[in-house]
Amino acid sequence: MRAQRIDRKKYLQTLHFVLKMPQDNTEFIKDEIMKSGFPLQMEISSILRKRGYEVFNGVYFFDNDQKKAREFDIEAILPQDAVFPSKFDLDAVWHVNPFVLIECKKSAVYSWVFFRSEPIALWLDIGQSIDILTEKRGYLKSCWGQMVPKGFLHYYKEDVVFVSAYKQVKLGKKPKNKGDGKDAILDAKSKIIKFMEYRLQDLKKFFAEDSPRKDIVFYFPLVVFDGELYEASFGENLKIREARHLIYETRYWSSLAKSLVPLYIDILRKDAFEEALSIIEKEVYNINEHMTKPESQHQLDVIRQKI
Repeated sequence: MRAQRIDRKKYLQTLHFVLKMPQDNTEFIKDEIMKSGFPLQMEISSILRKRGYEVFNGVYFFDNDQKKAREFDIEAILPQDAVFPSKFDLDAVWHVNPFVLIECKKSAVYSWVFFRSEPIALWLDIGQSIDILTEKRGYLKSCWGQMVPKGFLHYYKEDVVFVSAYKQVKLGKKPKNKGDGKDAILDAKSKIIKFMEYRLQDLKKFFAEDSPRKDIVFYFPLVVFDGELYEASFGENLKIREARHLIYETRYWSSLAKSLVPLYIDILRKDAFEEALSIIEKEVYNINEHMTKPESQHQLDVIRQKI
């Protein structure tokens, strides 16, 4: 029997293909992961856990606009010893129950430029909180608004830089991953709003008519950015400078309040994250110290009796 003739060209092509095939995919996988924003999410989660937070990654929520399940980067619960001035029965006293919501973004392709503005209305008690009074009064009043002095929160500090518009400016590099795109800020803002609405709707049943709860749930939404962050202002000329921590003021349609409500999102460069956490922890501690005073507890009990 005659030997079958081998096509030399096809043989060499096949041999070249086989030799080029990676025998170990670990380096390829590592490279793809490091190009994404996932390492930033893990770094932020590690910082939170070291500070005693309960941390949940990739938290499920249902996006009613897109009609599909999605995942939120990080939901974290502040450690009790950091935010409560003394040990007490949380079911027996009025207190603030704070959550930190974090979206992580990374880009070597786009810089983030936010434009300075004066705050329109610092009205924090509806857009990002829920309690027994908001549920009873159709989400137009709250125990937070009745009891928490405005000056306790960093949103009211004189050195806060408020921004209300933004632009992503391409730096001339090609995107390395899907999340390194021109709509990253919009995506982060949208996910925060949708996830918070999902959580508030979920909490609504816990503040029903016969609910014994005495906590005021408050959300601190943050976007942590690993990239170039700037603040800009218009006067006679456009001025731009590097930024570390900005407060982005926006509005969203609340399905609970049935109206537009304000929302304040901390925009942080990665190296400002722990500093921002310290500020939030101190604020919540001071708020709970104020609210657990006997006169405050009495006032809140009177408010509850009237509703």
